[in-house]
Amino acid sequence: MYKLIRNIGFLAVLLGLGLVSCDEDYPKSHIAPYDTELLSIKITNAGADGNTVVEGTIDEDNKIINFPRLDMTTNFSALNLDAKLSDGATLQNSVLDFSMDEETASKTLVLRIVNQKRYKEYFIRVRKRIPVYGADFEKPTVYDFSGDNIYPDYGSLLTRCASYDGEHVLIVSRKTAPHLLKVSELKKGEIKPIMLDLTGVTGGTYSYNMGALTNGHVYIASLSGSQASPLKIYYWDTTTSKPEVIADIKVSDIPGAGNRHGDNISVNIDKNGNGFIFFGDNASTKFLRLTVSNHKTIGEPKVLTSSADATMVTNVYRIEDTDQYVWSGVRLPVTLVDESLGSKYAMNKSNLETEAVAPRIFTFNEERYLIVCSAGQGSASKATPSLVVYNLTKGSTVAEAMQKFDEGDNHNPDYKFILGGSGNGAALAQTDYLIEKDENGKDAKLCIFGSRTDSGFVICEFPIKQEEED
Repeated sequence: MYKLIRNIGFLAVLLGLGLVSCDEDYPKSHIAPYDTELLSIKITNAGADGNTVVEGTIDEDNKIINFPRLDMTTNFSALNLDAKLSDGATLQNSVLDFSMDEETASKTLVLRIVNQKRYKEYFIRVRKRIPVYGADFEKPTVYDFSGDNIYPDYGSLLTRCASYDGEHVLIVSRKTAPHLLKVSELKKGEIKPIMLDLTGVTGGTYSYNMGALTNGHVYIASLSGSQASPLKIYYWDTTTSKPEVIADIKVSDIPGAGNRHGDNISVNIDKNGNGFIFFGDNASTKFLRLTVSNHKTIGEPKVLTSSADATMVTNVYRIEDTDQYVWSGVRLPVTLVDESLGSKYAMNKSNLETEAVAPRIFTFNEERYLIVCSAGQGSASKATPSLVVYNLTKGSTVAEAMQKFDEGDNHNPDYKFILGGSGNGAALAQTDYLIEKDENGKDAKLCIFGSRTDSGFVICEFPIKQEEED
């Protein structure tokens, strides 16, 4: 009887074990039955048509999900997410609202993966593919002939003017006479002056004092130190031409003219050879404006009223393809004017570099820029002689752009190169720029130039701004 009972008990145990091993309803995993792993994730409705699929990149260490930049036409308010997850896991929200205003480039939300009572969270970031414009000022190529590498003719106030057109730099020097330097040679560190033919260049307090390069031609003006001293303009058609006298002005014959002209020059001649040349007088009371046609035909001078704040360190430059000009001086703010110096808008001086002179406004790769050079006029000046670039893109017109810049809270320059040098009594400064095009005629490179008495000169080149890689 005892054996029978014992055998029946043993059989029951075996039967019980057999039932357990065949139970298909028992959980397959005793360790993690409710996983929340994210294996892959996609946005399935990107693009204008809502049919573009983009794959996300999962950073498990930092719990961040990134996607390639999405086209601006995407419906950011309802992005559909398709994720491959652990068995039984789901996205708490498979449609997320990434709406952004126009000036916002990216947005980050929290994505939660749930499985029963367990969950895991990731930061999910979406970025707009915003077109980029303008110059990349973080990638300058600089050819520096200032500071420790100052060009030899700068010093003792003997070089007060220089100009640049991309092919040459013009140095108007009282030390070695006016000459040209090939930019291609400067870039290789080679200094090979091309001396201009000075046949017939005589007269004036100084026969040559100011100059400019325009459309491949050379213009140089004398200094008329008094009304009895002639104001002459010489013209070289090419670097090897003999000079032509295109203006020989007896200032005393011009009613209302200043006593001394030629301390500054502003040459504004368009591609057709037409425009104006401005001379501000030393006492900062008058301007002489000369009409130019066919590059070298000079019309009757016109006297314009200057400003006492301009000083002799002053320039008026036309904004290309417009009838607007920008004028400034040592104490005169950068001011939008017409051809008769009628003010349209004066910028707030405190928002720009101290003693911002030689202003030029232009557009490169669909962004508008203002370049200036800080003068440092007088031994007590607190200005740091520098070539400075500001962004004036906001605004449909130049006047509106100036106003928006003044009203904004960011007045930092996009770029600044310190020329160096101390304050002096003849701190004449010049700026120039050149826009290089690619084979399709699109802006490819921005080149800017700055020069200042006793500081030297610099050429800075910048590529177009490129979209950041994903």
